[in-house]
Amino acid sequence: MLAACGPTDVEGNQQAAGNAIEANGTKPAEEASPDPAGLAQYREDVLRGCIGGGRDEAGADVPVERHCACAVDRVMEGRTMAELEAEEVSGEYAPRFTAAMRQCIAEIPG
Repeated sequence: MLAACGPTDVEGNQQAAGNAIEANGTKPAEEASPDPAGLAQYREDVLRGCIGGGRDEAGADVPVERHCACAVDRVMEGRTMAELEAEEVSGEYAPRFTAAMRQCIAEIPG
């Protein structure tokens, strides 16, 4: 289980779920060339945007930061910078993020 995700059957803010993703499939190690600095910066940027947008829509008791961290981690899991960038360009990123956010909202209590 990812660090930001916790088990629970919680209802979250569905508005904040509008920008989420599904995290399936990872690439074999030989295909992935890690860029730790690039991935860390990417995560920070996406997380900041998610929290900012989610906080505008969510109620005060909604753990937007935890929901966003969970979804971002799921979307990034097992992917390289090149794969993440290609997903953004192709349009695959947004629906994956939406699915992951919905999962995280369901798992993390509000």
